[in-house]
Amino acid sequence: MPPWNPDDPFGLKFGLQPTQPAEPGSSALVNAMMQGVQPIASTPTPEKGMVQKLQDAVTFGRKFLATNKKPTRDILIQKIRGIRFLLFSLFGKDAAIVKNLDLFLKEANTKGVSADQFAQILSDVESFSGFLSKLGTSTLSCQNSITSRVPSTINIFIIHGHDERNALSLSQLLRDQFNLKPIIILASAGMSRYLSDKFEQDAQVCSFAFALFTPDDEVTNSGQTYSQARPNVFYETGWFIGRLGRPRVILLLKSGAKIHSDLEGVSRIEFANKVEEKFIDIQNELKAAKIIA
Repeated sequence: MPPWNPDDPFGLKFGLQPTQPAEPGSSALVNAMMQGVQPIASTPTPEKGMVQKLQDAVTFGRKFLATNKKPTRDILIQKIRGIRFLLFSLFGKDAAIVKNLDLFLKEANTKGVSADQFAQILSDVESFSGFLSKLGTSTLSCQNSITSRVPSTINIFIIHGHDERNALSLSQLLRDQFNLKPIIILASAGMSRYLSDKFEQDAQVCSFAFALFTPDDEVTNSGQTYSQARPNVFYETGWFIGRLGRPRVILLLKSGAKIHSDLEGVSRIEFANKVEEKFIDIQNELKAAKIIA
């Protein structure tokens, strides 16, 4: 072995060659380790799930409509076909939702498609994908029902029995004090609809509900006599709890009315004679639900 020469530390003058890396790229590894930096292994980006892709399609579709006031028929059909492909991938060609979209596209090729129609499709897909997303986070043994998507409206449903005076007073309070849009069955046009159809069509566009429990019916049970709300009040209250969830249904319990134990877990406001007495409590419930600021 030749003596070490400080002017030739690697022995190059004696024909010695520096050691080559054992494998390509290992020099970068050595340099990183010499500097005290651990190499980071690259991880592949996980592919998005189909439900997330549907939700992304809604987001991109709405951005497109916001920046294109007069989109062409061909572009709208192309975007609808993209949504159809995602639904097809989820359920196959024989699913009703896919077949309905196929019929729509067939008509759109001849009659055209408007921006409003595309916006409605986006809204339907948003509701549908939201339901699937909630379903995916539930366990198979889930005991609670899954609520529907809450409409983005200022429509407030007023459930009531015979006490129309307090129903109308509450309606006026919501409209005049909070700039909301109250909906009362007695005040809306029937259009020859069955009462149940009339209720559901008016109720499904509401984002919140107040239920007036007033002493309308006298009931005798097991030797005890008491007053309770009309049967329709119980039915409609249960409908809204199932659709919007208990936090968005508030009971307004008038003095003298008995409430069933099944509704003990629902928030309630008790009043003596006039619902206006509880203005602050009503305001607080609307703020808690982010209906008003």
